[in-house]
Amino acid sequence: MKSTIKVFQVLETLCGGKAAGVTELSNQLDIKPSSMHRFLSVLTKLGYVQKNDSTGKYFATLKIFQLGVSVRNKLSLISIARPYMEELGEILNETVNIAVFAQDNVVVIDRVQSPETLRTNIIVGQHLPAYCTAFGKVFLAAMSAKELRRYLKMTELKPLTRQTITDTRALRDELTKIAKDGYAIDNRELDENIRCIASPIRDESGKVVAAMSYSGPTTRVKMVRLKTFIKTIKDITTEISQKLGYRENFPRKMER
Repeated sequence: MKSTIKVFQVLETLCGGKAAGVTELSNQLDIKPSSMHRFLSVLTKLGYVQKNDSTGKYFATLKIFQLGVSVRNKLSLISIARPYMEELGEILNETVNIAVFAQDNVVVIDRVQSPETLRTNIIVGQHLPAYCTAFGKVFLAAMSAKELRRYLKMTELKPLTRQTITDTRALRDELTKIAKDGYAIDNRELDENIRCIASPIRDESGKVVAAMSYSGPTTRVKMVRLKTFIKTIKDITTEISQKLGYRENFPRKMER
């Protein structure tokens, strides 16, 4: 734990000031030179720090700043989307989530929980497979043909329920329909007892940067009720997208 803290202290020092050598950093942070070499080696391998071979000094790379921009963008997205999530949650009385795509999975970054006792139990920070979730399929439907081929090559389509799509051709057909319709449905594909619908959120370039979904237990959320709110969730995600700078429809023609 102490080593982790010291690594971050080194990184913060390099981000906040000029390039520095091992001795300078060791003296400034009261860390042994041998340990400093080890910490800098780790940060260099991760791409957050780079060494100037001519001076022997280390400096922070753009990767750390890109990470900060990514976090800032997610916080901006959440602050914009939160009122809409609360509004949708009140209309539906069900759980509303926002997720982003990361490392071939979807990650829930915010949620408004249903007031009902019986409700979905997805938590913020949870990683879920993309191929069998509504918001995951939204991201897959927005991929280029090359990106989708790579994803399908790297991902095993495991049958999590009897409804999970495990056939590559069937999933491609489903994604083509999602790209055309502008929404995705998870009809008991992740969990036998849950149904979910999701719609994409786009940035100023038209890229799908997030997806908003609403989900609930199958005892309440019947397919007929789910489809009733397709326009509602699409209108809300469109408005959020517009606040992120999205102005035009960017139809994506994909080769499957």
